[in-house]
Amino acid sequence: MDKHPGKAFYLLTRIFPGDRLPGGRAPAAKVYANPLESVELAEPARDGGPAVWRVLARVAPTTPKVGASITQAELSQVLAPLAVRQGGRGYPSAGGAYPLEVYLAVQRLQDTFQGIYHYAAKHHQLEQLSSRFDPQGWRAALMELEAVEATAALVVFSAVPERSEAVFGLRGFRYALLEVGYAVGEVMVAATALGLQAYPAATFYDEEVRKLLSLPDNEHPVVVLLLGR
Repeated sequence: MDKHPGKAFYLLTRIFPGDRLPGGRAPAAKVYANPLESVELAEPARDGGPAVWRVLARVAPTTPKVGASITQAELSQVLAPLAVRQGGRGYPSAGGAYPLEVYLAVQRLQDTFQGIYHYAAKHHQLEQLSSRFDPQGWRAALMELEAVEATAALVVFSAVPERSEAVFGLRGFRYALLEVGYAVGEVMVAATALGLQAYPAATFYDEEVRKLLSLPDNEHPVVVLLLGR
């Protein structure tokens, strides 16, 4: 087998006629029993706003520059596609495994303490895990990306592939990565509709991001979205 890790991964997760998938039950999403603080986000608007075609024409990776804060209402709209709703969420998940987890490193969010938060999709709220925001640490983890200083919040999309692998075997790893891509795209569209800047950083020091979020070994950061003005 080719020693290139990407090619090896692709080859190992192929499906052939007669192959059977595990078909197991996906492990449940993360639940934090005792967060430092819970921030209930406002009910996101479901109607009105810019026409979707005008928004899609403007979607592009753009780094925050102003260094201004964003409001909880704006964040609620940005995260709305990720929330649990009737029939699932705002993005597809193979087998309903939902291996995606989302965290926010909050620097400038109105009426909200700085720190690390977990986004609880079921309740559409933020759960504070740490009261510390480390701007130097995040800039170093993102390979000295200067835009970190102007960012209101970093939205980190991570994957727990074992949830998908329980249903699809090794091929589930593919689906976990695809799901992150679906979710990031939805969030970027929502941010663009609000006139916010969103930049998806996929090049970073993985272990440094893992340490900043205190992620376990089976959870992998995939994209760090810089959100601001």
